[in-house]
Amino acid sequence: MAFNDYYAILGINKAASAEEIKRAYRLLARRHHPDLHPEQGKVAAGEKFKEINEAYQVLSDAEKRKKYDQLGPGWESAQEARPGREPRETAGFSDFFEELFGDAGRHGFSVQDVDAADPDEGRDVEAELPLSLEDAFHGGEKKMSLSAPVLCAACGGLGRKGRGFCSQCGGVGESRGQKHVTVNLPKHVRDGVKLRLRGQGSPGRGGKAPGDLYLRVKLLPHPAYKVSGSDLETTVTVMPWVVALGGEATVASLDGPVRIRIPAGTHTGRPLRLAGKGLGKDDGSRGDLYAVVRVDIPEKMTEKMESLYREMKEAGA
Repeated sequence: MAFNDYYAILGINKAASAEEIKRAYRLLARRHHPDLHPEQGKVAAGEKFKEINEAYQVLSDAEKRKKYDQLGPGWESAQEARPGREPRETAGFSDFFEELFGDAGRHGFSVQDVDAADPDEGRDVEAELPLSLEDAFHGGEKKMSLSAPVLCAACGGLGRKGRGFCSQCGGVGESRGQKHVTVNLPKHVRDGVKLRLRGQGSPGRGGKAPGDLYLRVKLLPHPAYKVSGSDLETTVTVMPWVVALGGEATVASLDGPVRIRIPAGTHTGRPLRLAGKGLGKDDGSRGDLYAVVRVDIPEKMTEKMESLYREMKEAGA
């Protein structure tokens, strides 16, 4: 079995006191608790969580720690059974948590004292904010729900119930739940921009303030526009005689319909630039809208139209 450096796992040195070990364990256990991670990260968090608990189980026990310090990698196999005491079996994570503060009452301090000795500030949380192009352009109020850390309803964020750890949150004081927030979107927000909501992140413990919630804008695919930074691209469909002789066409923009001029002799696929009709930029200006010309023919043609096309064909030949 590979040797685990329990001190490195908890981020402490070999001279760490029992209180320092306990404090490091609480911080890491909260950070890596599987229930506080999204689905795709639960497996990795669970493995780290087990590693942290294993380190704490050894270093919090004076006898185990002494053998570990003396014997290194072979410490466990070299342990001897002590007369009159059977080795304790650990059934799971709940036992590790119980070892942390299970005898708090006998030492004359309360749960509040424990939390105050090691208060944890609320962590910042980042989530994705999917937006339609229209919502990103116009801004305004938007209500949304997201999965985020919330105070454990069973223990109110204390992590304890009575003299034991809360079984619902594993002593962490948080669980993952649905959080409902209202976002006041600025106009012309772009893909990838982060919006900060103060005090809407992970709840604090021990009287500490909650963290902030950062919403990362993710523009949803749009049926009419392609997005490239602050520029937009769309198509404008015109008839053959318009591209041949020149004329006008209507382009749909986020500001509403816009009339543009089609130069004579325009080929299909040519982009026509509408300056300042794109998304917003950091300097307050706007990107451009490019209307790509697409030539089409009428669904139904009269005899006269067919005759004219035949004449064009003969003239071109």
